[in-house]
Amino acid sequence: MNSVTQSAPATPATERSQRPGDESQRWKDESLRSIQRAERLVLQSHMNALHSAARYRRTPLCSRFTDSNEASFNLRPKSTGTALYSLGKNDPFPPPALRDQSAEASIGLASEYMRSVREVEGRLRREAGKVNQEATKLQHQRERLEKLLRSVRKALLVNQQSTDWRTFRPTVKVTGKDGADLMLHHEKKGLNELKQRLETMLRDTLNQQQALSQSSRQLLDCAFERSRVIELLPQHGSPSATMHLSTSPLAMKPDPSGPYTPECKEALESSAAVLQRSQQLRGSVKQLMSDAVVKQTSLHRSVNEGLLKKIAETVNLQHHLTLSSAATKQAIYRKQRQMQCASYSHGRVLGPVSSDDLFCRERPDRPVVQIYGRHPSSHLPESRLLSQGNVTLKQHLESEEKDLEDLQVAHLQLVDDTWAKQATAGVDSSVVRLRRRYVLPMFVQATKT
Repeated sequence: MNSVTQSAPATPATERSQRPGDESQRWKDESLRSIQRAERLVLQSHMNALHSAARYRRTPLCSRFTDSNEASFNLRPKSTGTALYSLGKNDPFPPPALRDQSAEASIGLASEYMRSVREVEGRLRREAGKVNQEATKLQHQRERLEKLLRSVRKALLVNQQSTDWRTFRPTVKVTGKDGADLMLHHEKKGLNELKQRLETMLRDTLNQQQALSQSSRQLLDCAFERSRVIELLPQHGSPSATMHLSTSPLAMKPDPSGPYTPECKEALESSAAVLQRSQQLRGSVKQLMSDAVVKQTSLHRSVNEGLLKKIAETVNLQHHLTLSSAATKQAIYRKQRQMQCASYSHGRVLGPVSSDDLFCRERPDRPVVQIYGRHPSSHLPESRLLSQGNVTLKQHLESEEKDLEDLQVAHLQLVDDTWAKQATAGVDSSVVRLRRRYVLPMFVQATKT
């Protein structure tokens, strides 16, 4: 403005020609040109840097001024407070676009990071829930496995008690083990093998439970660390940031500074492997338990059937021994009667003790014998036959006594064998009752579970 006034020095003619209205109009036009030039420079400086043309959709400053009707126009504000108030109310100059775009970008990035972290946290917590469910299922499987193992151990105790009880059977002489003892030994061997397999599977189950617990704890730790994103939640979010859909963080590569960290990836992969191993282990445990129940049941039934068969054989032998004992007793009585008859005949052959008891036909001085004795060349066979009959009867009595002693010994042996068989059958029956009392209810409980 000063340059313009200095370039045209005032002369008396011009000073007379100039009017106060023309001078004020020229001063106004120069001010408007200066404002337009400043506005153009401002637009040119911000147009290529910040692409925010929506903030500059307003009328130029020059159009806001009137022509000649506003003679009292003054661009200089009266005070600083008035100028700030007018800028805030009428918004003649827009705020810097970089601050708005930076705030929007920050809010969008924070919202996207929050959603991604929340998705990762939800996946981690869902995976931890699956691990906990698998741990619960494995715990139930472990309880059933422990119950079955207790039943196997109880069956081993019953087997040992059965073996010990069978040692109380009365035996006549030392003999080897019978079929029932061999079957009990076979059952003990099978139960020991089954016990070892169940104990090994129980140890694997305990180790798998520890692995599941560790995996769940690792997942929850990662989820808790991810849940701290709640402290980064923005107070306000822009519509563009909320409408932006990001890709799943689990499909991205793990980033130590991103929402999906390598620790989260490692925890998820290890939990997946642990879950797979746990499911396979549960299947193996289930199959082993079913096989163990079938094998234990077959062993128990085979031993029981063997004992019942042994009891039936013992009872059958007992019946035959009873019949033989009765027949031997009858033979003893018959032999005693024969001996009584033979002893009576032997006494009759010996004759009476006194000669007064002889019959007339037996007297050696009877007339017929006296007449026949006159011929010395002839001898009567009476004395010879009596002596021969006496010797024969004596031999017969001795053999009868020996046979009677043999019969009595055989009868006593049969009686002892009968009592032994009866006692053996009683012991085997008590063993069968013991096995049915303590083993069968465990099988019922194991099959119900």
